[in-house]
Amino acid sequence: MNRTSGLTALSLLLCGALSACAQSSSVPPAAELAAETQARLYQPVPEKSVIYLLRDRGDIWRFEIKVQLDGKGMGATEPNTYFRWEVPPGRHVIVSETVPPAVLELNTQPGGLYYVWQDINFGFLRVASRLEQVDIYTAKLTLSSAVLLKNP
Repeated sequence: MNRTSGLTALSLLLCGALSACAQSSSVPPAAELAAETQARLYQPVPEKSVIYLLRDRGDIWRFEIKVQLDGKGMGATEPNTYFRWEVPPGRHVIVSETVPPAVLELNTQPGGLYYVWQDINFGFLRVASRLEQVDIYTAKLTLSSAVLLKNP
């Protein structure tokens, strides 16, 4: 094979790969876009509490981490993702399923907004993860580019 036909073959291969990538990305359904828009309003819900669990892109551990809310599996976070949960006011326990697990207890009020940062670590002599309640300004920095995850 000469150089020209090799470059042509490479060009066709790259075009095919780019075309496949373009076709595999899809526009989220309207319901998902509505949920994302609602989540970014940061508005309270009457008679309920709203908990945001956010994970930024800065952690070293790139894999998903399963989480629980009040003993129920809620799915898993990945870097630069977040959950938004509407819950009844009262005591709630969030667990990051690492070894050892990270646990955070929140006592929520009706109409309250709560932001929890999930910090994932990896390394010798370090806690695997921690959950920390943060203020709205800290949360908005992460949430501005994060992707909303679906609730089960």
